[in-house]
Amino acid sequence: MGERSAVAETRTAAPRRLALGWWVLGLLLLATLAASIFFSPAARPPVGDEVTVAMAAASLAWDRDLTWAPADSERFAEQWGTRPDRLRLRPRDGGFTYDTPSLYALLAAPMVRVAPVRGTIILNALLLAAAALLTARALSLHLGGAAPVWVTVLLFASVAFAYVFRVQSDVFLLAATATGFALIYGGERSRRKDEPLPEMYEPEPNARGGAALVRWLAAGALLAVPATVHPLYLLLLVPALLAATRVNRVVVVLGAAALLAAVLWTQGDLPDVQETWGSEAPAFDMRSGTPREDRRSGSEEQREGMTLHPRLAGWNGLYFLAGRSTGVLPYFLPLLLGFAAYRGDRGRWAILLAVVAIAAGFLLLRPFDFIGGEGAIANRLFLPLYAALWFLAARPVRVLPALVVIILAVPFLYILWSHPAAVALAGEPRSYTSPVAERWLPYETTQRHAPGRALFQNALWLKLLDRDLWTPRGADSLRLLGGAELLAGSSLPVQVFVLELDANAPSRLEIGGQELRPVLLRPDGSLAFEVPAGEPRAVHPLWWSRGEDYYLYDLDFRLPGAPAGPIRFRVLPRRDSMQRSDG
Repeated sequence: MGERSAVAETRTAAPRRLALGWWVLGLLLLATLAASIFFSPAARPPVGDEVTVAMAAASLAWDRDLTWAPADSERFAEQWGTRPDRLRLRPRDGGFTYDTPSLYALLAAPMVRVAPVRGTIILNALLLAAAALLTARALSLHLGGAAPVWVTVLLFASVAFAYVFRVQSDVFLLAATATGFALIYGGERSRRKDEPLPEMYEPEPNARGGAALVRWLAAGALLAVPATVHPLYLLLLVPALLAATRVNRVVVVLGAAALLAAVLWTQGDLPDVQETWGSEAPAFDMRSGTPREDRRSGSEEQREGMTLHPRLAGWNGLYFLAGRSTGVLPYFLPLLLGFAAYRGDRGRWAILLAVVAIAAGFLLLRPFDFIGGEGAIANRLFLPLYAALWFLAARPVRVLPALVVIILAVPFLYILWSHPAAVALAGEPRSYTSPVAERWLPYETTQRHAPGRALFQNALWLKLLDRDLWTPRGADSLRLLGGAELLAGSSLPVQVFVLELDANAPSRLEIGGQELRPVLLRPDGSLAFEVPAGEPRAVHPLWWSRGEDYYLYDLDFRLPGAPAGPIRFRVLPRRDSMQRSDG
């Protein structure tokens, strides 16, 4: 009797756990949707390529075309409260058309017509919810009652959910990938409501009939959606082809081909491998009110093609996995859940190979911007790959591993959880990175769009990593409050840096656990400190250095007893200590 009652209790507990998991997932998705409805442009106006996407969707909504006109800029300024300064445009027929993937703009246009500012944000929330529910249903056939909890963790213990608040196609790409794989791995068989969850499930992957045909056709089209943004994502079709029979493989290819043909018809062409997402593509300066090509956009090094450099590749591999702002492990940690319940049948083993191949391709083709451009939260380009990795899981699981992942993610994501709508401010350091990440994870010296503002000063390239360090407009020196963190780069090795501060600075400087005294006190009260450079933080080319190595040094110092006001500051190498490297 005792064993029978225990079994009965276990069977009744499973549906309760399943229902609780669905409730948790549903409530978080509803909270995200509510936040999107109350989104305010004052929290974070569009930055970078978001401006182009917002204007393209609005142009389709009101003008039914993708052609830029002066009225588009006026409408954007009226709706968002700020004028566009740079746009991605493409000359065509004597005018300009928006140089952005048209599929997302077309999808967003009806929502933008109803809600001009919040339309894309609400659409993103709805896409995320649909992908989450379909993924949870598909995975529950294999994982059991823990599936909705796992999906909750996949979305909200990573940066994925925060992309809802970006005026971009990122959530659309993630949702298309997740839904495509959900159709492939979750459409084998429907289960009766009164049927208990099995310990193991025998799939029927190639059921015939009209419904199955539509399912495989839709899966092919959905998995081709990311390829409208970059051709490398076509590799995501490989697992789908391996999971299908010979006939269904043809259907998958037809679905993908139909989607790409439709985009070609509406957009004119697909994005170029080197110019995808616009981070290195030519842009147009809009500050005069008319498009003028922005010569500052892009980098000649990138446009020449891929960059093969051992040091660069090594650092990028480290930053891809564990970078302070871009690392896959701190910001997409739930991907480990897929490996925890991995089963390699039905082509799932090819998901991992496709993800590795695509990621390696981005590191090779875009070594100075594998994160996806200005304002990216962690790594935009990884989002579709992240969704694909969810479907490595195909064995019954428990909730405990998901709870462990949440605990491990807290130190890196708690800032993002507190204000997800306002984190990706262009050029702002520390917008979502936590003190734990700043202390223990390396800063991405190779990435053009890593947080921080860059400038040249006194033969040094400087990257300002602290909000308390800035450059006033028109000034030839920096300003700081009480201390600063910056990255200093030089084409020659440096032995000693000289830090010059005005008369408001105290006579003590702390750096690297040491306290330094000024080596020079001028009549006007200004001070100069000599700071040993030590070993360079990294040595590799930068996006503008035309393949020449730069020596990069960390400077993180504090001024004990500094006044509350700003202090004028300059950093320069001590000339007599610079020497050329022998190698």
